Amino acid sequence: MTEKKEPLIDLSDELFEENILVDEVKPDQTNVLDDVEEGQILFEYIMVYPVKDDVDNEEEQNKLNDRRDKLKTKLAQGGLVFKETQSALKETNFIHIGATIERYEECAQEVGLEVRLKAKEGQTTRTTYEEFELENKDQYVESSVQGCVFNSCGRQKLIMEILEAPKAKGGCELSILKLKRKNVISDFFGLHNKEELEPVITSWTKSFGFRDPIDLLRDYFGEKIAFYFAFLKIYFYFLGILSVLGILFTILEKYLPEKHGVLGLVNTIIISIWITIFIEYWKRTSVRISLHWDMLDFEEDESVRPEFEGVNRISPITNKNELYYSPQARKMKYVVTFGFTVLMMCAAAGASIGITYEKLFRGKKEFKDYIIDKYGRDNAPFLYTLWTGIALGAIIFILNAVFKAFGHKLTEWENHRYDSDFENSLVVKYFMFQSVNNYIAIFCSAFVAKDMAYVAAQLMTILITKQIIGNVMEVGIPWLKKKIAVKMAKRKRKQQKRDGNIVDKFQRVEKESKFAPYDSTVEDYLEMFIQLGFATFFVMAYPWGPLAPLLAFVNNWFEIRTDAIKLRSMKRPEPRGADGIGQWLEILKFVSVLVILNNILMMTFSYQVFVLGNTIIESYTSKLLFLVILEHSILFIKFIVHQVVPDVPHDVKIEIERQKYLRLHKDDVEKDDSESSEFD
Repeated sequence: MTEKKEPLIDLSDELFEENILVDEVKPDQTNVLDDVEEGQILFEYIMVYPVKDDVDNEEEQNKLNDRRDKLKTKLAQGGLVFKETQSALKETNFIHIGATIERYEECAQEVGLEVRLKAKEGQTTRTTYEEFELENKDQYVESSVQGCVFNSCGRQKLIMEILEAPKAKGGCELSILKLKRKNVISDFFGLHNKEELEPVITSWTKSFGFRDPIDLLRDYFGEKIAFYFAFLKIYFYFLGILSVLGILFTILEKYLPEKHGVLGLVNTIIISIWITIFIEYWKRTSVRISLHWDMLDFEEDESVRPEFEGVNRISPITNKNELYYSPQARKMKYVVTFGFTVLMMCAAAGASIGITYEKLFRGKKEFKDYIIDKYGRDNAPFLYTLWTGIALGAIIFILNAVFKAFGHKLTEWENHRYDSDFENSLVVKYFMFQSVNNYIAIFCSAFVAKDMAYVAAQLMTILITKQIIGNVMEVGIPWLKKKIAVKMAKRKRKQQKRDGNIVDKFQRVEKESKFAPYDSTVEDYLEMFIQLGFATFFVMAYPWGPLAPLLAFVNNWFEIRTDAIKLRSMKRPEPRGADGIGQWLEILKFVSVLVILNNILMMTFSYQVFVLGNTIIESYTSKLLFLVILEHSILFIKFIVHQVVPDVPHDVKIEIERQKYLRLHKDDVEKDDSESSEFD
């Protein structure tokens, strides 16, 4: 959409004075304004810093104050407008950052910001958004602010562009992360717009997307978060289909136990086809959404990460000065971080297998006897496995939290140049570890103990425990932190009043500053992909395995609502562009192969005798031969489906070609329209 930005400035102590502000500006350029003659100012971002810093001496405090003055001047140089307020207790300063409508339009024209088109009668194009052009302003949908076609999401994107852009391009040439590192500011966040936010949240918490609220999400949170919800919505619908099939197979298994082998074979084939169709459907839907948002040619404009460290050198490609870090040095770091990940995977496997082994082998007879004596023989199997599943669910959650902290730091240590590389590396580590941490105990029960009733009960209890803990931690903890922080501030304010001090009322800005930050969509995607494994890996574990998709389906009915509520109760995330789910699509393809292999393995090896109609398959050689034939057959079907079903629907492909033609022959089309109108 825009050309690659130059590296942001280095705010080291030695270079700060030179780079933050190079030139002095006139005093009237740094005035704090509430409005201007040209139009309304729309404040979107907040910078936060304390009234009195925790520094050792007055010299350090003066240095910080001087840097903040120069920061404000730099904001003015970038054409931004700001005003300052203080918290009710006069402890914190807030810099409200905004711009005039004219400045937003100027920046949007430069970067090609996507804006929504007005619907036209007889319109055939599937593209609802296009790059902003000032002369076409009357063709765009107006936001809630009169005279402005940019919603709050668009305005925040534009302010970030101005803040990070080089001075030569009219920007402020600032790095928010480096400003935080130097304690120039303590926080930076975007303001929520309640008028725009409430319809978004309501559409997901009440109607669950049946009113097609994806555009509302995109227009408020940006494409990256909107794509997550679009994926979650489709995944939810496909889980509903799989849940119905799971209920059907559970009923058939109960009344036709002699057909267990045939039912297992059919179930394995169906779930393999299901996940293949799910992937193909999502790829086609993703392309449709990208076309609708005019994001098919999106390439994220990535600046060098502020955390990236290297040596200065002249680039052999651009012949310009750049920061360089040796690929060999990073590869050595990969060896260390990969080794740590494997070590943590072994620790997780040891803990899970230890609990499973204790109850499956050593303590099995004594524990069952105790349950039978106290609760009766009918309740023994369920109660016997209940506490083990709860214990495993708790251990999984604790180890996930531990690895999350270390995994993030290790990925930082790898010193990635761009955010996309950092996120991809983090995703791979998280998925590797969590896959072992979540599934190893059930694999042990299925392939070592071969106790399928225990596997089924274990699956159900782990799923339920994880979902309860996960929802509490995901929504309850941020909500509780926010409530506690606001309550403590109010209590302190009342105390100040009792002491005779004059205390202002709380601003909305001050309340939002107490909200917990939203990190990224990585955790949300990871939760769904681990759940997908639980819902599909163990459907052969009768009697409850086929019902795992139903449990996931019910959980996601709540999940999509809790995720929406979570976004409302946290600081507003920075809007990010995207043309799909990125690296997660590759992981989804990998999971689809594991689903096929694992269910075939469970069907053939987790049962002592495999009966297929009148044929009894008992020997290891016969089972292995059956496995190879079935596995190759299903993977071949999967390959055929992938080849037959195009990733890009035919009508979308035509529209893409039409858009290309219109861009290449824009002048000719306008000329034809003009000539034809003369004879109307």
